[in-house]
Amino acid sequence: MIVLIILSYNEEIYIAETIENYIKEFEKVIVINDGSKDSTLQILNSLSFKNLEIINHKKNMGAGASFDSGLKRFIELDASYIIKIDGDNQFKKDDVLKIKSILEKEHFDYIKCDRFWSGGILGKIPLIRYFGNAFASFLIKFCSGNWTVNDPLNGLIALSKRAAREIEFPKKFFRYGYPFFVANKICKLGNIKKFKVGQFKNVVKYGDEKSYLKPLSMFTKLISFTISNYFSKIKVKIKYSEYQFSSILDLLTLIFLSLSTYSVVRFFNIRYFLKDGLQSSWFLLFVIFFIIFIILIIISQRIENKISKQYIKDII
Repeated sequence: MIVLIILSYNEEIYIAETIENYIKEFEKVIVINDGSKDSTLQILNSLSFKNLEIINHKKNMGAGASFDSGLKRFIELDASYIIKIDGDNQFKKDDVLKIKSILEKEHFDYIKCDRFWSGGILGKIPLIRYFGNAFASFLIKFCSGNWTVNDPLNGLIALSKRAAREIEFPKKFFRYGYPFFVANKICKLGNIKKFKVGQFKNVVKYGDEKSYLKPLSMFTKLISFTISNYFSKIKVKIKYSEYQFSSILDLLTLIFLSLSTYSVVRFFNIRYFLKDGLQSSWFLLFVIFFIIFIILIIISQRIENKISKQYIKDII
């Protein structure tokens, strides 16, 4: 059985239409109402579909927390897969049903979607969201070590039960950025768990839907997560022979980053605070150490990408 999960917060305009689009296509549809302040809950309660289940958060907890509630309920059910969409009806029904058909025919632990292709955006995407997603795409490549992964904030997601059990959302991702966390968790070192990952080109419609995204908060969160993830990933990689050389390179990058930082601090102290020393020598050392730092990162990422790209497939 494939379960459809719909996240909903203040979606009184679209929620009934979204449910009616899919209710006959899935044996089970679960809607998580995340403490909506409009009439969303009343609309949900007025629907009488036998295969519809409503999970109601008494207060707004965030989209990530809503998805977490949906995953926990899915794990309890006798079901093999979930597909997660949003209640604003932005995703094309054809895309959702195609993903459902793919899961029925071919085993994927995780299908993520990519809207950034020639026909992937209908309407006008806000400029801040376009550049924000481009920046997030760079970060997910660096985080996961898989440079074929794109659009990590896309909300159309499919997971197997095996993969869903691996997802434990930290509070940092209870609100925004939870698709990024899922993409990193499943794609990172995919061969360790032998996850089969697919990337599907979907279409997202932009109209008058409300967005509760806070760009500055999102960017700060993703950057801080990327930095902390870099350190935690070294601990994981060092345990596996395929990644051990990459983990050694990562440790060396930290050494050369420290040396370059120390050199540039000495340079500024001599130049601007009249400390004793040769500023040209310290600046040269900074440049040398920093170049080595960049080279080591590039080599380490190439090793990771060579291994991890074997476990992701573009779905046409």
